[in-house]
Amino acid sequence: MARIAIISDIHANYHALCAVIEDVRTMQCSELVCLGDVVGYNAFPSQCLDYIRQLDCPVVRGNHDEEVVVPSQVKMNPIARQAMDWTRAQLSGDRRDWLARLQYQRIVRTSSGHSISIVHSSLDHPKNWNYIINTNDAASNFPRQFCPLCFHGHTHVPKVFIHNGQHTVEDFERQQEIREHGYTEIHPREGMKYFINVGSVGQPRDGDPRACYGIYDTNLDLVIIKRVTYDVQAAQQAIRDAGLPQYLADRLSSGT
Repeated sequence: MARIAIISDIHANYHALCAVIEDVRTMQCSELVCLGDVVGYNAFPSQCLDYIRQLDCPVVRGNHDEEVVVPSQVKMNPIARQAMDWTRAQLSGDRRDWLARLQYQRIVRTSSGHSISIVHSSLDHPKNWNYIINTNDAASNFPRQFCPLCFHGHTHVPKVFIHNGQHTVEDFERQQEIREHGYTEIHPREGMKYFINVGSVGQPRDGDPRACYGIYDTNLDLVIIKRVTYDVQAAQQAIRDAGLPQYLADRLSSGT
């Protein structure tokens, strides 16, 4: 069985990352890819970064990863800016160098011979960090998508967009299943392209505080998106202990 775990937007939440990795093992995944934003917001940037590094898996760059190594003039709200400045101060030069070497997008060939595209935001303008919210946003991605499946993150909200060669639609049924059951299965159809947001490990924003990630089963040609419970209170206390804004702790329990 070939199963690839797809994780995104860890955001320095070590408690959530460990819970997801444990679930990845339970689900018998043999490979893993990371869609970026390993750091930012939460209290364990070095630990999460080191964990992902030691897995030696394919990783693409997220906007927070980039902001650590290439501080921009992009306007950030004061809370995000404070967390970013704190994060940058925690990371050694070697860790920042590793982030600086990350590519914006990749095509990953799995051990079973299947190819998938991975990107943090979108394939058409990956350096612009556009948010893919609806079908209009997603439509511009598909001309640059050369694999049937592309996985992305950035919005922290699990979603599925499908393109049939002419039209792009959003799979609201799968999203409803995630909201109601914390689990859904996507069965890709031949000739279609799928642009799939696997949600966030470390800072969900869809009203569910549980961590979220994806699995691609190449044998069954099946994509799973599922939630994982983790110790939210411990993650919140770590934020407070680090002196980071209380708001960042509060939002973990509300999933917003």
